[in-house]
Amino acid sequence: MNANFWRGDKIRLRAVEQKDLEEIMRAIEEPDSWLERADDHIYLPSWREKERDGLASQRERAGNSCLLMIENAAGQVVGNIATFDCDPRVGTFKYSIVIKRPFWSQGYAREAITILLRYYFRELRYQKCTVLVYSFNERSLRLHERLGFQLEGRLRRTVYTNGTFYDEVYYGITCEEFDQLDPKPDLTAMAQ
Repeated sequence: MNANFWRGDKIRLRAVEQKDLEEIMRAIEEPDSWLERADDHIYLPSWREKERDGLASQRERAGNSCLLMIENAAGQVVGNIATFDCDPRVGTFKYSIVIKRPFWSQGYAREAITILLRYYFRELRYQKCTVLVYSFNERSLRLHERLGFQLEGRLRRTVYTNGTFYDEVYYGITCEEFDQLDPKPDLTAMAQ
C-alpha cells in the first residue's frame, strides 16, 4: 500500500486551490483545450464572477461529493475528477473526469479513477459507482470497459450539440467487481 493514499505511480489527487479556479474557468470558455469535443452543450459566454463563485462553492461541498485536481509527477495539472449524487444510505455515487488533451493516453485517467474507487469503496463503504459517457466519446467508452465497468444502458438521442444528437451511455461497477480487478492489500501481512 502506498504511503500516500492519494498518490499513484503517475499522478496524485489533491484539493482544488484558488489558482485552479482560473484554469477551470479557461477550460469552460475554451473547451477544446480540455475536452475531445465541446461539452454536451455550447454555452453562451457567462459572467466569470458567477462561474468562479459556483466553482468555489463546489470546492466546499457538504457530504461525500468532491472535486479533486489531478497532477502528474512533474506537478502539472492534467485534469480533474469529481463525484456527485453520492447516496450513503444506498451506497451509490457517480463521477466525472476530464483530462487535458496534451495528457491523453498516458494512464492518468485510469490511475485517478482507480484511486477514487478505492477510497469510495474501501473507506466510505459505498457499494456501486455509475458513470455516464456521451456516445461521441469513444476514448472514454473504451477506458471504462477496460476498467471493468459493465454496460448498464443507453438513452438514445438525449444529447444535442453542434447540430447532432448523441446517446448517453451508462456504465456501472460494484465494489465486489472492483475488488476482483484491484485486490485489497493484505494489511495483516504488512503489519508483521
